[in-house]
Amino acid sequence: MLFFNLKFVNNLFDVKCVFSVTVILLTTCLDRGSCRTNPSADKQYYGRLIGTLKDYAHNIRGIVYATDENTLFIKSFSYDGMGPDAYFWVGKTMRPSPEGIIVPYPEGNYVMDPPVLKAYQKADIILKLPNGMRIKDIKWLSVWCRRFTVNFGDILIPSNLDVPRPRRLPEFTRFAHGLRSGNITILDARTFYIPNLHYDGLGPDAYFWVGNGSEPSPLGIKVPNEVGSLEPLKAYQGEDIEIQLPGNLTVYDIDWLAMWCVQYRHNFGHVKIPQDLDVPPALGQTKITVSESADSTTAKPNKKKPAKPWYIFWK
Repeated sequence: MLFFNLKFVNNLFDVKCVFSVTVILLTTCLDRGSCRTNPSADKQYYGRLIGTLKDYAHNIRGIVYATDENTLFIKSFSYDGMGPDAYFWVGKTMRPSPEGIIVPYPEGNYVMDPPVLKAYQKADIILKLPNGMRIKDIKWLSVWCRRFTVNFGDILIPSNLDVPRPRRLPEFTRFAHGLRSGNITILDARTFYIPNLHYDGLGPDAYFWVGNGSEPSPLGIKVPNEVGSLEPLKAYQGEDIEIQLPGNLTVYDIDWLAMWCVQYRHNFGHVKIPQDLDVPPALGQTKITVSESADSTTAKPNKKKPAKPWYIFWK
């Protein structure tokens, strides 16, 4: 992952420096003896494996994962689309039964029932459980025909399933320019939630910044702000924001998140990333919240806080 990271060093180094920078990063990692284990290092990580859907009718196929507490992911889902009233269906009974509820797909705010399932061929499906329901609240997932009360295919959910969860970190350290925040949370492998962020906006060349090593350094990577801009950061006055790592970079590739002035190589404050992470994968299930007053071109601070998300944490 160290070679990959260099692609994001924001043109700070020319080609002649690439070899030496790589050696420095690799040496740092080896010296620390604590390079983080990335569950997605060898192959794509989808969450905790539950198993393969059983097929009883209509060519049901797919591998089911628990992505986070209320999200299921089906890899390579197939269904012939011939059921007249079929939905993704979950419940608390011992086996699939009429005593279940629809999991809307595609996800949306439907006044009436969501559309019946169409045909799928090796599609990747993200299922967000409705009404605040969590995976621990259900015993099965089914493709169910409501009209004829027929189970086309299902999988049972283990009662002791340990799903990936967001990880709460300390607040930013407070070194310069009035930087402070609430406890920062890693929502998934690419997304940070930073509540109550304060910064005076007076740094001439400040960015969210990530990298490797025991402390922030110039060998870092810019992270877009909450509206996806890489313009220098403006002032924050207590906003709650969410930011995402660029490209395919994940929290397993970095050791810290900082607010950093590139021009003066100054660390305004940072938070360290723990070694023992087990956070949800970033499959697109986490939606960035942006207030209406945010401007993606000027990256002005939000005047209105977005609705604060609800998260439950375990130590």
